[in-house]
Amino acid sequence: MGKRIWMLPLALLLIVGLVGSGCSRDAGAEAEDYQLEEETGEAGYRRTVLYYASDDGFMVPVMKRIPWEEGIGKAALGYLVDTASNRAAADQMGLQAVVPEGVTFSLRIGDEGAAVVDISGLTELADAGAEQALVTGVVNTLTEFDSIDTVSITLDGAKVDSLPHGTDISQAFSTLPLNVEDGEISVSSGSAYAMTLYYPNASASLNVPVTRYVEEKPDLETALEALLEGPQAEGLASFPEGTALLSAYIDDGVAHVDLSEAFRAVEEVDGLLSALQTAICLTANGLEPVYGADIYVEGEPYALHTLQVSAPIYVNEFK
Repeated sequence: MGKRIWMLPLALLLIVGLVGSGCSRDAGAEAEDYQLEEETGEAGYRRTVLYYASDDGFMVPVMKRIPWEEGIGKAALGYLVDTASNRAAADQMGLQAVVPEGVTFSLRIGDEGAAVVDISGLTELADAGAEQALVTGVVNTLTEFDSIDTVSITLDGAKVDSLPHGTDISQAFSTLPLNVEDGEISVSSGSAYAMTLYYPNASASLNVPVTRYVEEKPDLETALEALLEGPQAEGLASFPEGTALLSAYIDDGVAHVDLSEAFRAVEEVDGLLSALQTAICLTANGLEPVYGADIYVEGEPYALHTLQVSAPIYVNEFK
């Protein structure tokens, strides 16, 4: 149900770059969504990807089954608001809602998937980081809907250029990047490629997407080599020090990854093997659809995928 889109940084989106109280979508698309939920034994609910901040400061997508209703896009935004019930659900996942309590939304969709969301009752946030988290949460939650391609933001019915701490909202946003790493590659030139890598958080309870820019279009080997380099940010788990990629390829929907002997140190941390296998699946799946990953060490089978350990349909899910 979600879209897979390469995402550009919030600050650079402007360079490169649901009517009334509800959201209107294509009737056929809504009927198709509803029929799918009935077929999966979830009649009356829609699997919807929402965007939250993790307790350690990363933006993450999380699938939540929400009651199906007309204006489902506006309903989805309601789960981003820091109400008591939303806070209780988010706390159990190590998440934080990105929209302050008291905020309300109205949405409308124009031609060609251009949505406008009006945010009412927004008080000044703590800093620019909190502003960007709110914008990313709102925009990315809405662009998960197939009928929405871009999102414009207004405040209390008025068009404004920026939020109090300087976050630019003067133009429409496409899906925004998550957890962009610092780098020397100029993305404004149009010659850079966004690569999404996935790392488990420190407790391995969440899969965190990290956006890294590279000069050449990534393939499986270059993406996994980048994954093995580890993240810039603290608070994310990575591969054992010294682990090298010997080979990587996809066959019949399975990523086959051969790693050096140093990878065996993964056994020293409970749960890390499964978490890193999922990270490989998610990273590979951003390049080519896969449903599992088989890990080898020096050519010998080490952790072969099973029905229980395979590429998740969603990056994270509410339990």
